[in-house]
Amino acid sequence: MICSEGATAGEGDCRQGKPCGRGEGGRILRRERLPCVQVIQGGKLVPAERLRGPLFRQGRIVMRPQQRLLGFLRQRLQDRAPCSFFLKLLDEQNGTCEYEEYQRKCEEEPLTEEEQKEQAEQVKAVNKELERRNAESEQNKPEVVPKQQLELIPAETMRWSYASELIGNEFRHWGNGRVILDMGTGCGKSEFIIRKMAGWAVEQMLHGDNSNRILYLCSLTILKEELRSRRKEEALAVFGPEMVDDWDLYKDVLTIETYQHMEKLCRGNEKNQKELAELLAHHRIIVADECHYWSEFSSFNINTHYSLEAILEAEKDHTVVYMSATGQDTWKLIEEQGGPTSPEHIYRLPQSYEHVKAAYFYARYNLVAILKNLPAGEKAIVFVEMGDDLVEMEKIFGDAAGYYCSPYNERYQKKYSDLSCCVKDGRQLKDILFTTKAMGVGIGIKDRTVKHIFIDQWHPLEITQSLGRKRTLDADDTCTVYFRDYGLDWYWGTNSGLKKFRNMLLTKYQPAQAYIAGEEEFEKYLHSDTPEVIQKRIDKSKILEHNVVTGYHLNPLGVRQVKNDLEMLYDIMGMKSYPEAFMKYAMFDLHQPIKAYQFKDLEEWLYAHLNQPMNPEKMTAEIMEFGYIERYYDRMTGQVKLNDWLQGYGVKTVSDRDRKRGEKYKKMYWKLIELRQNL
Repeated sequence: MICSEGATAGEGDCRQGKPCGRGEGGRILRRERLPCVQVIQGGKLVPAERLRGPLFRQGRIVMRPQQRLLGFLRQRLQDRAPCSFFLKLLDEQNGTCEYEEYQRKCEEEPLTEEEQKEQAEQVKAVNKELERRNAESEQNKPEVVPKQQLELIPAETMRWSYASELIGNEFRHWGNGRVILDMGTGCGKSEFIIRKMAGWAVEQMLHGDNSNRILYLCSLTILKEELRSRRKEEALAVFGPEMVDDWDLYKDVLTIETYQHMEKLCRGNEKNQKELAELLAHHRIIVADECHYWSEFSSFNINTHYSLEAILEAEKDHTVVYMSATGQDTWKLIEEQGGPTSPEHIYRLPQSYEHVKAAYFYARYNLVAILKNLPAGEKAIVFVEMGDDLVEMEKIFGDAAGYYCSPYNERYQKKYSDLSCCVKDGRQLKDILFTTKAMGVGIGIKDRTVKHIFIDQWHPLEITQSLGRKRTLDADDTCTVYFRDYGLDWYWGTNSGLKKFRNMLLTKYQPAQAYIAGEEEFEKYLHSDTPEVIQKRIDKSKILEHNVVTGYHLNPLGVRQVKNDLEMLYDIMGMKSYPEAFMKYAMFDLHQPIKAYQFKDLEEWLYAHLNQPMNPEKMTAEIMEFGYIERYYDRMTGQVKLNDWLQGYGVKTVSDRDRKRGEKYKKMYWKLIELRQNL
């Protein structure tokens, strides 16, 4: 329970009286002796330096050392005179032989008997206080419910809100193999890795165990930068700026990279392969964050299967942690390719949507009108499908709104890929922000003035990710969400923009489908048009590529994803009601109905004219005059289409004829009735 070496500040003598510090030219430094104490808290060794500051206040460290211990670790690093353990680390980092030199010097000048006695008393006092605090901590420890019982606990009464609370210290004993964190957005998955796991790895390193380094993989460059920033913040909170500037231990134990970086190494030359092997060998733990990457990005990234194959292979001698809020399809994928997951290594936390106070379906035609009528001071974020949508909205809103797309968007990256113009420190800078799904992966908005979330997307996974971007600050931080009803698009009815997405998926799938069918079928496809046209189709596929040197390369994950998306899309397009199709595939439960968005002035007019016979043309014209129903060129809206819109207001038109003898005898008229009257 005592120190690692018992070294002294500045001079670095250990308790055996062996000096480990040197000045310029190797001269031994003589300063006040100060023991390098590492105390045990909750089963882990903690350097005395960490017993102060934010960690102490948060209760993560149980005691304050004697005043003479403060600043030891920072001073050791500043003076370049660490005790033997730190010399080992520096040798490992710099390729030097300081530790061997230290061992030789240690034989020259032992501690006096009086100094050894003083040091032993200091250590004894520290450990005695530590035992008392640990006993108090154990008494106050909350009851732990076995993880296998979690499924029996209703989500609304779940006591755990965050990953760290659910997992506790179990991660220390995971061993090699697969771990799944199936947890909603805002449940602290990345926080658990950066603070708890990396913090533990740092403490183990300070104790002499360098075998717990973590390789953290994510899907976007901007997310990588954000995670690195959070890693730096944690290091500063724990050790302070002076030490972090000199040696960032959190950076040493936690490497943050993208899946694309790993894929580049996988596809590269012999040097890249060696770099990949060294990268994996350097880390014992691999974290696959936002791992639905393999189920979402594979339709446009030809290389995704490389990273999945490498990580599945690494499960043999690494702990691999897969994390996602929308990983249903990914969990199936990794079990198909890597075998079943041990049940005790699956951790689940449901997504909470208590902050959603209302939810609506809206027509894309009405998006601008709704946005322009939002209350002053309330911000909105709008998730669109494509970069073309950003161009369309910029023509309407100009500089009053922000616009963002992926830095990898081939057409619009130069114009819209600067996130710093849209979000800073989690706060949205403009009243309205239009973004593609590039912001729907891992990026959190912590801004209580963001009160409206519009989701113009059709894919259930993207919708769920977009819905989770707002991170609530407290119980009063609520919002309203709006989902696009593709059934209200005029010119294609229920198929609407979905037909466009179907065609896009077919463009991706057809070249790959021909390639998979075999050499004979693929030859037919290659000769079905001019070489230039065929090459363009293959280039647009994104799941099949051709290189004149290496030949054809197929991404099996991309084929799987596009095929699944097509099947789902055909099913959605075949259903009579888009809201019903939406709910069939929804990956979330808001615990409230999603109503059709209603404009107040139109609603008042409709209910003021209930059960009143009206000329069909006049009724249609007066309803269309409100401007909320999209016209198809100059054509008159028919009764069927009009009723598709009016059902959102709880009414519909019915036809009848005047049966009274006279001028209007047998003339057709329409009448508005409430839908419940017709049940």
